[in-house]
Amino acid sequence: MTAETLVVENLSVTDPAGAPVLSGVGLRLSAGERLAVVGESGAGKSTLALAALGVVRPGLRRAHGSVLVAGEDVFALSERARRRLRRTTTAWLSQDPASALTPTMAVRELIAEQLGRASRAEVAERLRALDLPDDAAFQDRLPHQLSGGQQRRVALARALAARPRLVVLDEPTAGLDPAAARTLVTEVGRLQRELGFALLAITHDLGLMARECDEVLVLDGGRVADRGPDALARISADAGAEPTPRAFVTDRREPGSDHHAPAPGIDGPGSGRMDTRPLLRVESLAVGHGAGDLLRGVDFEVSAGEAVALVGPSGSGKSTLARCLAGLHPPSSGTVTLDGRVLAPRARRRTADQRAHLQLVGQDPLGALHPRRSVRSSISGPARLLRGLSRAAAAEEATALLDLVGLPVGLGDRRPRELSGGQRQRVVLARALAVRPRLLVCDEVTSALDRATAREVTGLIDELRTHRGLAVLHVTHDPDVVRSGCERVLALSDGTVADRDREPAAPTAVGAPAPPP
Repeated sequence: MTAETLVVENLSVTDPAGAPVLSGVGLRLSAGERLAVVGESGAGKSTLALAALGVVRPGLRRAHGSVLVAGEDVFALSERARRRLRRTTTAWLSQDPASALTPTMAVRELIAEQLGRASRAEVAERLRALDLPDDAAFQDRLPHQLSGGQQRRVALARALAARPRLVVLDEPTAGLDPAAARTLVTEVGRLQRELGFALLAITHDLGLMARECDEVLVLDGGRVADRGPDALARISADAGAEPTPRAFVTDRREPGSDHHAPAPGIDGPGSGRMDTRPLLRVESLAVGHGAGDLLRGVDFEVSAGEAVALVGPSGSGKSTLARCLAGLHPPSSGTVTLDGRVLAPRARRRTADQRAHLQLVGQDPLGALHPRRSVRSSISGPARLLRGLSRAAAAEEATALLDLVGLPVGLGDRRPRELSGGQRQRVVLARALAVRPRLLVCDEVTSALDRATAREVTGLIDELRTHRGLAVLHVTHDPDVVRSGCERVLALSDGTVADRDREPAAPTAVGAPAPPP
């Protein structure tokens, strides 16, 4: 048996066209060591993380190279032996934590299943360790009744319950407010010291997660661009203003070009005229999960063409409110009015125009996309259904939208699981834009993106807002989104919403995490 828990040697993975996704990647990780893998969206980070577990995404092919976990060559094992290894020796937390949680199992059952027979008190102890509620009501919730941040922490508690030797975390702090992110990172560190597992963390969180690791490995175009305990310092020095890898801060647009100019047929002329009347009005809204209301007496308005941020700690009800607006979670009481008309509580009872005009872009893109449909079909389908476009016209618009959100047109034939998390997030945005919404509700749309790509996406949304009078409600923990893309801030706390002044933009010091919004 090798001394290293994880050994990756000369690993190369190619896409269906034979283009490299990973090229000659190698790393070694021993018990108790922590390695952060960073790089821009699409650099191959998630492909490397899955390969460490003996998984190659559909459509990709391992060209050569080996992966040893606890001394066993995972790609030489039978599928049955590989599943046993993943169940007993490794733990995995994906970018889409909801996919790791059985939708019909309550929180208590999800964690108790990994512990064997466990009492509510034992489950409560695991929940408290990750700063989650430990009462019986929370333990009885189903995954869809949790916020994105709560789903992530429950999935982590479940993953660590089996005391694995190798833990692979893919964007563990995504979708968490700064306080919850610090709690999660601190708890992972404590559990690692206690259990001695090796940790491989895929992350864009250079201000917190990467700095808690012993070494940083930088991927650029599927190749190892840098590695070592000082890699993050070199990244920060090259970036100058903030701790962001070189590839992250490159402006992909040529000087003088207008990469995000409205695509033909997507933006109408003169659509940037500002309409100051309320487009969305929420009055006396109460929303809950089972007994009791999580939100109560919620009142706010969003005008046409306005960008508003909704902020608050993880678990405060932000995602629940977003789902309520979209008709995916009926309120206990109160009304949601769009363009002067009261919306039915459930989406299926709303008109096609109402469903098109209010679009939710959620923080679980994998769960939002049909696994068997191509990217192009996922984008063109809503345009055909809600706008009545022909198949050819919808396909043409899907191609234009892929370019608009910065994705290669060639990705249109792929399935969701063949994409990176950041690519899936942009596909979901393109799908929402295909029906020409008037209000876009964006729930943590930057959480799976590197800093530069996140700025491109929020910049794109802001340009669409300017050109089309699109109203945007950003549900976010990202201070960059709040400061640069929003005119007003709504703070959610103790079940209610209150207006809060937007803080002025301020440069982030090199090596320091961005302050909370």
